[in-house]
Amino acid sequence: PFLGSTASPYAVQVNISQRLCYPCCVGTPPVFEPRFSLKGVSQVGVGLWEATFHVNGIISYVSLGGCCKQQPLSQDFTIPIASATAPTVTLDEEASVNTLAAVACQPASRTFVSETPLTLTVA
Repeated sequence: PFLGSTASPYAVQVNISQRLCYPCCVGTPPVFEPRFSLKGVSQVGVGLWEATFHVNGIISYVSLGGCCKQQPLSQDFTIPIASATAPTVTLDEEASVNTLAAVACQPASRTFVSETPLTLTVA
């Protein structure tokens, strides 16, 4: 569904999944503090807009070999908005929850998952 169909602000949960270069112990999840920014809003149809956001940060973790590793993350994503005129969008981010996705009984994983709640205000 498009933002704009109900009153603002909107709660959005951003899920970031990233394959790490090296396996990491499941008991010690990586540290990641993503930074989100609005890149812009563009019209994609009559009364339809698309807000483009950017997320970046460094995933820091200790590999199974005991070495400290850092892996950059930089990515864009879009969220659709319904509005008769060009909307103004602001965002507030809350603390991220970071974990590793692993199969049961598996002591290590390379699949990093981060969830960050965002509050988007559309005017």
